[in-house]
Amino acid sequence: MNIAVDAFPLTGETFTGIPNYVKNIVSNLLLISRLNNYFLYSKNPVFDINETKLIQRFDCLTSRPAKSFKNTLWLFTGGVRLMKRDNIDIFWGTRQMLPPYLPGHVKKVLTVYDLVWHYFPETMGSYNRLVSMVLGKRAIKSADHIITISKATAGALSEVTDVSPEKISVIYPAAGTYNPLDKTAAADYIAGKYGTSVKYILTVSTVEPRKNLTTLLRALGPSKNEAVQLVIAGASGWKNSALYADYEKLGFSEKQVKFLGYVPDEDMNSLYSGASLFVFPSIYEGFGIPPLEAMASGTPVIASNSSSLPEVAGEAGILLDPLDETGWRNAIRKVLSDTSLQERMIKKGFEQASFFSWKESAMQTLKVFEKFV
Repeated sequence: MNIAVDAFPLTGETFTGIPNYVKNIVSNLLLISRLNNYFLYSKNPVFDINETKLIQRFDCLTSRPAKSFKNTLWLFTGGVRLMKRDNIDIFWGTRQMLPPYLPGHVKKVLTVYDLVWHYFPETMGSYNRLVSMVLGKRAIKSADHIITISKATAGALSEVTDVSPEKISVIYPAAGTYNPLDKTAAADYIAGKYGTSVKYILTVSTVEPRKNLTTLLRALGPSKNEAVQLVIAGASGWKNSALYADYEKLGFSEKQVKFLGYVPDEDMNSLYSGASLFVFPSIYEGFGIPPLEAMASGTPVIASNSSSLPEVAGEAGILLDPLDETGWRNAIRKVLSDTSLQERMIKKGFEQASFFSWKESAMQTLKVFEKFV
C-alpha cells in the first residue's frame, strides 16, 4: 500500500503531544512492516529518517516551518496534486482534518485526539477552535475510519457526532523509553541544571487553562512549604494570564513554585524520576501521556478523575475531582508523608505503564490500514 501521512506535526523542533504520537507511530510502522510505502506530506521537510520506505513530499526548504494555516492550504492544494501522482491508497489525517478533493479510491483514516472544541472551547485559541469546529467536524463525517487515543474519546465522539462505534478504533499512546533512574541522582542533576529544589513535586503540561494549574497553586498556597517545591514543566500556551495573576496574588516565591518552560527530551526521564510526586489536575485530556511517563519513571501519581485519565492511571494513581482544592492538598500531604504508600504506588505504576507499548500501537494502526486492502 501507498499510505499518505499529514506530516505537519513532525515539522517542528520539539516533539510533545500530537507530534510525539505521530513520530512514534510512524517510526514503529517502519519497524514492523516492510510491505508499505509511507509518504510524508508537509510544506516543509520533517524529521530525518534514512529509510527507503519513508518518502517525504514537501514544497520548500526553509529554516522556519510554515504556520498551520499555510501548511493546511498547501496540503489541500499542492499536497493533493502530489498524492494523485503518487497513487496513494490511504490518507492518514493526523490533525483532525482531511483534505478535500482526494481521489475517490483513497480511503481516509482520521485520528481524533480529543473533543476539547466541544466540551471546553473557551480554553482554546480562536484559530484552533475555528479549525476544529469547521474542518474537524467535516473530517469526522467524511472519514472512512477513525482512530481515537482513549475509550473516553471514542465514547464522546459517538455521543457528540453520532459516529458508529464500529467505525472507531481505540489505539493508546505509550510512554516510550522511560525507566526509573536513581531518584537522588536524578533530583541532583535537575537541581544543578535547572535550579530546582532537590525535593520537588512535578507537573508537566502546556501552561494553558485546560490543564487547571490554578487548582495546584491554590491547594498548595495555604501551606507555603518551601521544603517541597512545585515544578511546572511545559511551554507557555494561551490564555494563561489568570494563572500568573494567581501566582502573584498567592505570594509564591520561586523556591515554592518554579516554571521551567519547555524541557528537552533528554532531560525528561531525569525530571520525572527525580520528583517525589507527580500531579496532573487537568480538566480534560484525550489521553494524557505525562502521568504514564511519570509512572514508567518510578514516581507516584495523583491525577484528575476526569475524561480519559482513569484509563491512563488505572489503579496505580490517586484520582481526584480536578476542582477539589482541599482533596488535592490532603492527598499531596498524605503521599509525601507515607513512604509505604509511595512504594505501593510506584510498584502499581510500573505495572500500569507496562500495559502500553508504541510497537503495539503501531501494529493496531497497521491493522486499521489493512482493513482497506
